[in-house]
Amino acid sequence: MGCGCVDCEAMMQPYLDGMLTDDEVAEARAHLEACPPCDRRYRFEEQLRHFVRVAAEEPMPPGLRERLSQLRTSSPAA
Repeated sequence: MGCGCVDCEAMMQPYLDGMLTDDEVAEARAHLEACPPCDRRYRFEEQLRHFVRVAAEEPMPPGLRERLSQLRTSSPAA
């Protein structure tokens, strides 16, 4: 991965996806420990993935589906 932030950026998603080799993971962790901007970016990406998972699993409130359906089928205002 090298020691540059450009390399870290390129490896961020594979790191989050668990697709790196053990050596690449060790290198990514070392970089994140030494580079606060990359560490903040990693934490942001990790939280974003969590929120997306939660939102995808959360059931739609009872009346929302009907309201959305009405919006789709209603004529736009002239």
